[in-house]
Amino acid sequence: MESRLIKIIRRLQAMTAVRGTAPQIREFTQFGVYVCEVSYQPTRQEFIVRRVRQQEQLVFDDLDLAAMEVYDCLYDFRHTF
Repeated sequence: MESRLIKIIRRLQAMTAVRGTAPQIREFTQFGVYVCEVSYQPTRQEFIVRRVRQQEQLVFDDLDLAAMEVYDCLYDFRHTF
């Protein structure tokens, strides 16, 4: 069984591997519900994590920290019900 955190890290790493200056955006869902979105700004090398329910944005310059925030967001949603 693969770790959920590893899956998130792989998706974020794929965002950084794309050549060019256009922002890369990935959506994360839980039970088919849109929970958070991550955009990667290659010119600034920043990840912006937007939590849908709390309507907040967090900026990270570290892939691991962004991945942990996505994990926390999904975990919180999963354990709300």
